[in-house]
Amino acid sequence: MTDLAEPRPIATDDVTLVDLKPQQAAIAWISGPVGDLARLMGGAFEATSRAITSAGAAFAGPPFARYTGFGEVIEAELGFPFTGEVLATDDVRVVALPGGRAATTRHIGPYDEIAKAWERGTIWMKERGLVPSGPAWECYLTGPEEPGPPVTEIFWPLD
Repeated sequence: MTDLAEPRPIATDDVTLVDLKPQQAAIAWISGPVGDLARLMGGAFEATSRAITSAGAAFAGPPFARYTGFGEVIEAELGFPFTGEVLATDDVRVVALPGGRAATTRHIGPYDEIAKAWERGTIWMKERGLVPSGPAWECYLTGPEEPGPPVTEIFWPLD
């Protein structure tokens, strides 16, 4: 994420530590079955994008999903970092993506294979005695509609 961390080469087998800058973000909350994830994500990204644009604020990074529940039901905050001011609505809230030390890794490829990257990061942190200080999030650097495989970066905030 160019605005949050120092640029680094794209790799699919590394986990590194970075220092993130805190950012405000417009988010929409989703909760639903895994099979509805694409539809739920599309609606959340549309709502948050509209809130940022209509407020005259500026996008400050790629879309992200911060997961708070996995399983048959997915629960997450989805949205975009921004600069400027966005007013909260019934559907969109303003939150902070935390700054500070974080573990990160990238996944290049289909979303249905991203669990490997999550596992790689979890193992890497455990081997080093690191414990996340809050929910992790995925940043979608490129999407399936763009040429080449999607690129997703995962961040685990650390104390």
